[in-house]
Amino acid sequence: MKSKKIYTKLLLAGSLVLTSASLSSCDDFLTILPTDQIPEENFWQDKADLENVRAGAYQLLAQSGQTSKILLWGEVRADNLSVNDMSQTNLSYLQDAVLQPSLNMFDWSGFYTGINYCNLVIEQGEAMTRPNEEVDPSFTRADYRAIRTEMMALRSLYYFYLVKSYRDVPYITHSIRTDAQASKDKPAATSGVAILGACIDSLEANMAFAVENYGSESKNKGQFTKLSVHALLADMYLWRACMLKNFTAKGNALYANVNMANKGQVNLSDVRKTDEQGVAIEGYVTADGQEITDSYCNTLASQCLQKSIEHADWVINKIKAEYDEDLNNDNSVVSQDELNQPYPLYLNQKSGNSITDMPYMYNFGSQNSRESVLELQYNGTNTTNSTVNTYFSAYENGSLNAKYLAISSNLIGSATSVNPDAGFGKTDFRLFETCNYFSKEAKKPISKFVVRDLSYNDIKDLTSGTSSSTPFDAYRLSDSNDAHWPIYRLSDMMLIKAEAIARTGTTDRNTLQEGYRLVNQLFKRNNPALVGPNDPIASSTDEELICDRVDDKYGVNADGNFEKTAADLLVLTYRERQREFVCEGKRWFDLVRQAEFSNDTKTTLNTYAAVKSSVRTRLSDLWGFYIPIYNEELKVNGIENGGNLYQNPVWDRYTKN
Repeated sequence: MKSKKIYTKLLLAGSLVLTSASLSSCDDFLTILPTDQIPEENFWQDKADLENVRAGAYQLLAQSGQTSKILLWGEVRADNLSVNDMSQTNLSYLQDAVLQPSLNMFDWSGFYTGINYCNLVIEQGEAMTRPNEEVDPSFTRADYRAIRTEMMALRSLYYFYLVKSYRDVPYITHSIRTDAQASKDKPAATSGVAILGACIDSLEANMAFAVENYGSESKNKGQFTKLSVHALLADMYLWRACMLKNFTAKGNALYANVNMANKGQVNLSDVRKTDEQGVAIEGYVTADGQEITDSYCNTLASQCLQKSIEHADWVINKIKAEYDEDLNNDNSVVSQDELNQPYPLYLNQKSGNSITDMPYMYNFGSQNSRESVLELQYNGTNTTNSTVNTYFSAYENGSLNAKYLAISSNLIGSATSVNPDAGFGKTDFRLFETCNYFSKEAKKPISKFVVRDLSYNDIKDLTSGTSSSTPFDAYRLSDSNDAHWPIYRLSDMMLIKAEAIARTGTTDRNTLQEGYRLVNQLFKRNNPALVGPNDPIASSTDEELICDRVDDKYGVNADGNFEKTAADLLVLTYRERQREFVCEGKRWFDLVRQAEFSNDTKTTLNTYAAVKSSVRTRLSDLWGFYIPIYNEELKVNGIENGGNLYQNPVWDRYTKN
């Protein structure tokens, strides 16, 4: 097999494009030409050249080579999905926690290609707009600053996926411009917590230049705006807080690369402690001499949680302000629920005896909804979401057929009850949004991203078989699937904020109640048949539908005291995240984040996931929650081959076999 270096297939100086493509056309601007045919000085001649590569950076992330890995690394390892096609033994190994570094599912080259696209745009944009050296009068320094912030955000997103998956990876902020340079560079891994710090710092410093409106919804939702930069920061701050928590107790000295931050400024080179004679001793310090201890790291973690809340709030409040403005300008009849809801969510719409699932229709059936913050774009013609058709389901010959994966029984095993501890209850619309529950197959096909529209007749029991005569009204065909891939939406921000509140350990009643309201509002909108215990419309026949989670006084006991805790909120948030984001590549990453925060893999798996006992045994070490470095990478840059990368210690045994 041909060795794949970290920069395999990277966009090099001559491997540039000649066409001016829009974001909807992938093939044009990813046409690769021989490196010796286009001198670099003949390429970067106008803004269009830069925008081609800028567009390519987005479309590369949307390619199945990357979205499939987001799914494999961030979802398939967990308990939401089961293997349907048993010939896919690699998927079974992945779920059984037998991760073999020889498998190309662990090849990160596509992500580093995207990073190099971003680095090229940042560097060339600076050169093209340097004062008195401008090459295109239509491309100003102000234009460049906006694009620089956008590319820093996209580069940060690429790195974020790598950190969540591998933990420590090479961190590169310069472009690779020649084949010789690609062959020569053998970068070592940088601590993931330092990478997140660097990404956060770059975005905080450049936030003022972020674009607020590109002029079209496809661009506003498909490219980084100020809204989506805030969303990314909310998520990265939450993750960084969890990685910082009890940092020195996690065996982080494994790579002798404990890069830390001091007041947000990242020190990307190791600084060892020294004695009075300058001799290195055990431990690490920051660039200004601050000793890195758990106390120091935990203080930083607390600060990160507060920043996560602030950025999530910014996104929620921005969408709410736009929502309120739309309601004020809307001359049609607006329901009291729409007027009074605390968050700008889509609500379900009743028509006669049936209810149309408006949240699903807007967020997944169509594209670029009000609740959307950032999503990868597909048009169904020259860009299709092939990851859905390969791994989930395809509508073929008049039926929905499961492909490699199906929905796990963990999610539907308690579907005949109301508000089960885990998975969907019988009134939860997400049951039908996620899978074809009435399929005759033992393993239910995944319907999410394939179905466009849903409506229901009996919302008091979706599992009764009478919920709808035609439960799925419209399908995306396999050869033209234009389902967008969600990166962030409003529900992400609500649950990120709730989780950050829970992780602060607060005992403040108002703050806790806000956290529970964030979680329960999502549950309430997806379970419109449920009524609160004090709801005046609840009749004796509806007693089985009474649920305190849809009550505004949730958690308040008979004495008027709030009896719920931050620990309870964390568990509730994780249960809601599992229901809300199934099939979106987030479930396993949620478990990794909890394992980092608690440094307790056993309790994480026992409390938050339904996995085999053999998996819990294999994942007794925190490093087991991360994936191995691809063998072909180590052949070029592994420590045993003259390079600088160490294999993940848990999976190293498979490297040597």
